[in-house]
Formats: sequence, C-alpha cells, structure tokens
Amino acid sequence: MKATTRGAYACIGTLDNGSLNDYNLEEAASKAIVKNIFISLIPQEEQLFQTIEQAAIAYETKSPPFDNPEIIKDLPLITKPIEIRIAGGWVRDKIVKKSSHDVDIALDSLSGHQFAIIIQQYLIHQQTISKSQTNGKKIKIAVIAANPSQSKHLETATMKIHNIDCDFVHLRGGEVYSDDSRIPTLKEDATPLDDALRRDFTVNSLFYNLRKKHVEDWTGRGLTDLIADKILVTPLDASITFHDDPLRVLRAVRFAVRYDLALSNEIKMAAMSANVHESLHVKVSRERVGKELEGMLTGKNARPCVALNLIAELKLAGCVFEFPHNSTYTVMGNLHGVEYGTKNASEQDRKRARERSWLEATEMLKYCTPVIESFGERMSNLYISEDSSNIMSILDHRIFYLSTFLYPLRNMICVDAKEKEISLAAFIVRESIKYPNRDTTAITVLLRHIDEIRSIFLSFDSSDESTFCRLRSGLALRNLKDLWVTALLVAIIAEIRAQEQMALANYAEYNGVEQVSYFMNKAFNFFETVQKHGLDSCWKVRPLLDGKALLKSLELPRGPIIGTYLEEQVKWMLLNPGGSKDDCEFHLKEVRKRDLEVAAATSTSKDGSNVCMDGSGIKERSESDHCSKKAHIEQSN
Repeated sequence: MKATTRGAYACIGTLDNGSLNDYNLEEAASKAIVKNIFISLIPQEEQLFQTIEQAAIAYETKSPPFDNPEIIKDLPLITKPIEIRIAGGWVRDKIVKKSSHDVDIALDSLSGHQFAIIIQQYLIHQQTISKSQTNGKKIKIAVIAANPSQSKHLETATMKIHNIDCDFVHLRGGEVYSDDSRIPTLKEDATPLDDALRRDFTVNSLFYNLRKKHVEDWTGRGLTDLIADKILVTPLDASITFHDDPLRVLRAVRFAVRYDLALSNEIKMAAMSANVHESLHVKVSRERVGKELEGMLTGKNARPCVALNLIAELKLAGCVFEFPHNSTYTVMGNLHGVEYGTKNASEQDRKRARERSWLEATEMLKYCTPVIESFGERMSNLYISEDSSNIMSILDHRIFYLSTFLYPLRNMICVDAKEKEISLAAFIVRESIKYPNRDTTAITVLLRHIDEIRSIFLSFDSSDESTFCRLRSGLALRNLKDLWVTALLVAIIAEIRAQEQMALANYAEYNGVEQVSYFMNKAFNFFETVQKHGLDSCWKVRPLLDGKALLKSLELPRGPIIGTYLEEQVKWMLLNPGGSKDDCEFHLKEVRKRDLEVAAATSTSKDGSNVCMDGSGIKERSESDHCSKKAHIEQSN
C-alpha cells in the first residue's frame, strides 16, 4: 500500500510517497513519545505486564529455564532487548477511562507464537520452583492463522495469563493486498511506524511501551483525534484503506458510535464509494459482517439507532442487509410501487425501491428511542419495587431494532428454484448477516404478525371493556409468545409513521412527540388489560387434552384433522380460562358432532359425487365463528 501525503505524521514530519522507507527510526521514536498521558493499571494488569517483562528478561539473559538447550532449540537468537508494545484497543480504552478485557501485544523481533512459547515456558518454570498445584500443561497456546473473516492480518498466538486474554503478534507493515482477498503479504522487519500507519484508524494506532512505561503516538495525531477533536480518521488514504480491507468501513461505524466520534469527510466519501461497496461484497464473509453489526447493536455504549442510521447515511444498508445476488432466489412483491420480481421492473427501478426502503427504515428509527424511553418510564411506574433491568428484559432490544429497520420489507418474499418461499427479511437475517436460526425465526414471526397486533391494539379502547377481544388477543400472543411486547412497540412505531405519512400527504402539521405519547398511552392500556386478563403467558398454558386423548375421545381418524380440534381447544381455553377438562371435552364433542352433521348434510354434491364422511375434510373454522362481542368478555371477570 502506498502512503499518500496527509500532513498527519508529526513523528517524522510530512510524508511523501517514498518517506516510509527513508526516515530516522530513533528520531521518530523520540517524537512519538506522549509525555502528558499516564496509564493507570489495575492489579491484574500489573501482574500480567510484570510476568511478560520478566519472561523477556529471562530469555534475553538465558536465565532459567532458557539455559536449557531443549527449550530454546526452536526459538530464534536475539541480539537486542525485545520491544514489547501493547497495541490498539487496550490503549485507546485506558486513555478514555473505559475497561478493556483483552490485551494485544505487538513484538518487533519475534513472531507472536515464538514469544507466547517464551511466556509459557517461563510460567511452567515458575510453577515448578514454587511447587504450584497447577499442572503446567494447562498453560495452553492457540495459534490463529491470518484470517480476514476475523480481522486477523498476521498469525496470532493467543493465551490466557492471570485470567486476561492476550494476543501476541509481530508488528505489521508493508502489506500487499490481492484484488480478491483481505489477507496481506507482510514484511518481517516492520517498525512501529509501519504498524501504526497500517492500523484502521489513528485512535487505534496508539501503543503503550511495556518496558519503557509510556504511550507512543507514531501517527502524531491519534491522541488528538481521540480526545480533543473526537474524530475518526484513517492513518493512510481512506479509499485505499477501505478497498484493501473493506471490513474497516463497518468498524468505522461501530467505533464512531461507541466512542462518540465524528467521521472525517474522507471516510464518509470512501464509505459511500461503489468500489468500496463491491470490495465489501467480494472480500468480506457474511459472518464477519454480521459480527460487526452485532457489535453495533449490543454491548456497553452501543447505540443501535445511531449505528443503523449511519449505515443508511453512508449507503451501506444494501451491503449489510444484502438482497439475494444470484439466480437461486427471486425477490417478489411490491416495494414502494415497484413490482420487484417482474420483467417490467428495471434494475434502476429496483435500486431506487431499495434506497427508498432504507430511507423509510431511518424514518421509523427516529421513533425508537422515544418509544423505548416512554415504555421504560411507564413500566417503572407500574412496577415500582422491581429492578429496571428486569422490567425491560421483557423487551428483546436486538429484535426490536432489527425488526423496525426491516419493517419496510415485511411484505416481500424470496422464491427459490423449487418455488419454496421465505420472507425477504428472513433471507437477510439468515444469509446476509448470518444470524442464528432463533433470530431468523423471531424476526420472521414478528413481521408476519405485526399488522395483526397493530390492528388489535388500535381497536382497543380502555374506556370500553367490550373492545378487548380476549380470543383475538390471546391468539396473537400465542403466535408471538415472548416477542409480543417487542412486536407491540414495533407496531406503535409503524402506526406513528403511518400517521406522519398521512399528514405529510395532506400537507398537515404533525407533532411526533404528541403522537408518541398518545399511542404509548393506548398501547400501555392494552398491555395492562392483557395482564389483567391473565394472557401475558397464555402460550405457556398446557392443553387440557393432548393429541392422543383427543383422538380417543372424539374418535378421530389419524391425520391433520387432529390439528383442527387442538386449535378449537386452544380457543375454548382462551375464552374459558377457568374451564375444566370435562367441560372442554364436552365442548369438543359437541363441535365434533356438529361438524359430522354438516359433513353428512353436504355429503352429496350437485354432480352426485361423494364427500368424505369421517369428517377429515372439515376445514378449520374461522375466528369469527368463535369471537362475538359477547364472547369478548365471557368469563373474563
């Protein structure tokens, strides 16, 4: 990778294209020292760093156990002290007073694996002379090969020392990237400056020199960018940086949001580049894309709305939440007026429809924070004695944000070569971001039933108990299960956004704050009514009669007809929460009797053909057969 003139490298002055191979390392090292920053170590870190330094000294001086030829036979000879630097995230987090749970150690004269062996042998020796009960064989080293899907550019050795996860790696530098890979070829005599300039961002290019006990800023601006300017900048040209390693464009979003940093204009322009988008598609595994997204949605200091908005703003939504790229699937449905899967829709039409979807997603996202805050406040008032974290645990935050963002795609489907259909949202979650099956199922179920839960809570009037349909509400909750509260909040946002669109279409004024308050009051009244009627865990209620009992009691033939009566039982139990097993069985027998009578009455069609008389052809009754206004409140008191 060529360095371009940036005027950013105070440690060696302004660079031209050849300067990386022609500078005074000692002078640069002196300028890189940061004198006004002190790193405070916790006891475990002090113990870790002391162990690392003592192991290095023992190896350098050929002290035990390194006076044993068998131990050092595969280790290189060294002629100068080993430079040991703590790199990247640990330094950044220490400076901004955040906790860090792992440590990356960069070395100048040894590979990560070689130095890890030195640490391992030193620890085994220490255990031996102290007669420790710990078996030395438990001090294990894992070697991770260069792997772009895990952002590993060099072979890395990892081990746990004093309960701290440590990664050991040689300084990087002089990378040469191929067109279709994120794995670089590296030079072995890399310097700290080489390494710093090839980090993703200046705020991650800071070092802590373990043996000299000071912070080093080889780019000359990492500290300023992190603390004073609070801006994310790439050490080298952003376009080249992102093209060579396109995963960094997603890391830019994650770091900017988590550390409240602005993106430099250069990063913004590069992130929106079609070339970078293509590189992201070609070079980065979908698993790694999903992992970066997960880092934006969860964890300390995560701000999902800000992250998803920034993804959309940088035109990255289509790269993260990819539609099917190949001919295996055909996307079908009406997307913002475009019949997506038809020949009438041009690729330009489809592109515009996708862009409108991401724009609509951001319009919905703006209501996420006020809705969640309002919900949390109401829940806290309702459960004053409960811990707030326990109260909010009924909301699945990850699914909430993802479902809101994917809501504009809820009616789109993917059809494969065998004409098997799945929802587009399910495809995106399963294939584009490679989330677990449980997440695919959760988002599929939520978006499938979102319009029903929205219709139910909108039709409910807390001043009129008869507007609460116990059966309809119970069936919706049984479909959504633990996701019903999450679905309710997404439904609120969908309705608020629909009202806003209607107002805009009619050139009317719209007060989003008032609408949030109004619909949150309405939804929370519905929430309390669900609890009052004991429906908030209705999906966990066991059936009074299982399938085997129903087959025997109703004398049913084996086959799918059993499902009809199991569903009938569910509806009866929802309408009769205190009903007994005998009462339920009596009801089902009456229903079975009626179904057989209906089947008998229609056994001969107009053309004289017969209809199955065992009742197996009986269709499932519609909800309207059970849900009258009187039945809404039957036995609900």
